[in-house]
Amino acid sequence: MSPYFTARIRARTIMIGYDADGNRITRPANKTEYVEKVIKLDRILSFTDDHLFVACPHDTVEVWDYEGDLSTVKQFLSDRNLLIA
Repeated sequence: MSPYFTARIRARTIMIGYDADGNRITRPANKTEYVEKVIKLDRILSFTDDHLFVACPHDTVEVWDYEGDLSTVKQFLSDRNLLIA
């Protein structure tokens, strides 16, 4: 079973691919409220200090803001032996 991560998030951007010129095609998610989510860790592509990139269906990637900071995320992963530093 894959590990899960709980966070309060709000969707920021949906990345749906690239156009013929190689420019990224995005759509704003327009979410203003944070909601609590339980996220399968293997869906998370990367964390930054204030948002994360999440793999989604149909070969899309969503950018989510999250409450907290990168040090909290790193501590959570480290406590569960899921972080290689």
